[in-house]
Amino acid sequence: MSERAAIIPDMPIFGSDGALVGTVHRVSGVRIIVNHIGASEADQHAIPLARVAEVTDRVTLDCPAAEAGPERAGGADARRSYAPFVWLGVGVLGVALVYSATSLILRGPAAPKVPATPTPLATPGKTAPAARAPSRTPAPDATPSPSGPVEANPASLGAYLRSDAPPAQRFALDTAFAAGSATPNTAGLASIRGIAGVMTTHLNTQIKLAVSGGLGLRRAAAIKRALLGYGVADYRIATGASRVPVKGGSGVELVVLAK
Repeated sequence: MSERAAIIPDMPIFGSDGALVGTVHRVSGVRIIVNHIGASEADQHAIPLARVAEVTDRVTLDCPAAEAGPERAGGADARRSYAPFVWLGVGVLGVALVYSATSLILRGPAAPKVPATPTPLATPGKTAPAARAPSRTPAPDATPSPSGPVEANPASLGAYLRSDAPPAQRFALDTAFAAGSATPNTAGLASIRGIAGVMTTHLNTQIKLAVSGGLGLRRAAAIKRALLGYGVADYRIATGASRVPVKGGSGVELVVLAK
């Protein structure tokens, strides 16, 4: 599968420095249209596909997050912003042409040039080998360990957010639902309420509900409704397809995008 086909909506996008850029809205031609966290659709940005260094459970760029997205997805605003510089360049070019023509008229015909004595070529020496660029440390992977992700609850999420471990980190939601049900059970609702409390304390936290299959999609919708009801802002909760198998076939996992 090509990198372009592997990029799907709601997939998180990180810079080479590990900082979150936003999430994938869609792929258009040779660009990725980016949803920035908390931005409206009118403020979407585009990132060239050539900037993509790696596609796993997320998109990793070959540049820091601060340098990503130099062009607007709409294109018209960018053209308007460059218009003053275009007219300035035209004016400078016109002045240069007038100055050159005036100089030629005042100088008259140029004197014939005397050919210069050729300089003997230096004997080629041994070229030192070019220094190898340091390899880039791979960005943190969101793939779960062989034993699977940690169960999502206020204690495990809070401990992770207080640690120095980088995102993205996956948490299982296996025990929040009964088998085959898309409605959180009593223990699951209590756990989701505690998770909302942790996110209210850690205001920079942004999550994705990674889903697999129709049951996972319905469970993710139920979890998001509960988190919104407990006071978590909508822009801090993304929902999208999971790029790795969801543990136990539960259909939904919680992935921390930013902390």
